[in-house]
Amino acid sequence: MSTAVKERLPKARQVKRSLEKEREQVFARLGEINRAIEKAEPAKSEQLTLAKLRSALGWSRNQLAYVMNASDRAIVNWEQGDPISPVYAAKLREIQSVYNELKQLIKPEEIGPWLLSEMEEFEGRTPADLIRKGETGRLWASLFYLRSGMPD
Repeated sequence: MSTAVKERLPKARQVKRSLEKEREQVFARLGEINRAIEKAEPAKSEQLTLAKLRSALGWSRNQLAYVMNASDRAIVNWEQGDPISPVYAAKLREIQSVYNELKQLIKPEEIGPWLLSEMEEFEGRTPADLIRKGETGRLWASLFYLRSGMPD
């Protein structure tokens, strides 16, 4: 074996050990972050969050189920305290974020109907359709322009 090859082996081992140590530190940090998140967000009842949002929007379970791509039965179950899966929880957070932004622009009681109104700027689709299809970027851009007063 050549001298160059013999010299590379210890360096490769050092690099490997260094990377393993770095990976352990990253995992430890992730654990700390997850624990901090759990402490900062005490176990909220999905039931209250979901029911309150639906009530604030003035939507039926059927309407919320449509926007979340879920069944009516799932909405009933979640409102009764069943855990909501991460995918649906993300969709729920998206709807909540849009609702919170719209509260700054229009009256809260007008938000639910507005989200269900067909709009020319969305090719005749509703903002709720955009949320349902995961096209919220278009909705957020529209809200940005509404908020800034800039024309489309």
